[in-house]
Amino acid sequence: MKRSLFFIPAVIFTVLYGAVAILDTITAVSPVVLVWLALFFISGFLLIKNIYWGSLLGILPAIHMIYMGTQETGQIINETPIGIVVLVFYVICGFIVYRWNKKASQS
Repeated sequence: MKRSLFFIPAVIFTVLYGAVAILDTITAVSPVVLVWLALFFISGFLLIKNIYWGSLLGILPAIHMIYMGTQETGQIINETPIGIVVLVFYVICGFIVYRWNKKASQS
């Protein structure tokens, strides 16, 4: 159960962008978002397999969100705070998996 927490951003963003796709049109979702979702899911699977560097794949979309929040694109919601939260989440997840691996190797 606790390992399913690695998929929190993937599930939240899938639901959010899935609702946008259903309510509007499929073309309303940017192809970059599909890459983000793929990276979130791959990161979750790698973290479940105790590969701590899998968190780097989750950090990449977060960095992109932070960058896009600095651009004036007319977005309704500023992406910077969301990107920071996702970045911190994946850094913590990577650290936790690293500690699990370190404890497992010591015993």
